[in-house]
Amino acid sequence: MNNNVEPDAHVVQLNYKMALININSQLGKRDIEPLKFLCSDFIPVCKIEQMKTGLDIMQALQQMCYISQQPENIHFLAELLYLIGRVDLLRKLNTSQEIVQSTLSDVQYKHVSPYRYGISHLKLGMLNYVFFSKFELHL
Repeated sequence: MNNNVEPDAHVVQLNYKMALININSQLGKRDIEPLKFLCSDFIPVCKIEQMKTGLDIMQALQQMCYISQQPENIHFLAELLYLIGRVDLLRKLNTSQEIVQSTLSDVQYKHVSPYRYGISHLKLGMLNYVFFSKFELHL
C-alpha cells in the first residue's frame, strides 16, 4: 500500500512545481512589482529587492512555508494572483476567481493586509487613469 502512496505524492509534487513554472512563464514584468509589494509583509525587504521573477517570489514564499503543494497551502498564491488581476492564472492552481472570492470573504483566509491591498489597487487605478486619459485627450 505504501508503494501506491509514494508515486501519487511524487506526481502531486511534480504537478505543483510545473504549475509554479507555468505561472512564472506567464507573469510579465508589470506583474512582478505588485507581487513584491503585496509580499513585503512576508518576505524580508533585503530579499524582495533582489527578486526579478515570479518564481523568485514563489520560491521565497515556499521556503518560508507560506505556500506548498498541499491544497490548503495554495490559497495564498491564489490570493496574490487574484489581487494583481491575473485571474487567468488561477486555473493553473485548479481554482477559479469565484472560489478565490468566496475564500477571501472569510477573513481568516486573507493573507494580504487591507493596507497593502488598498495601496496596490490605488496604484493600479492611477496607472489606468493616466493611460486611458491620454487616449481621451486625442479623441
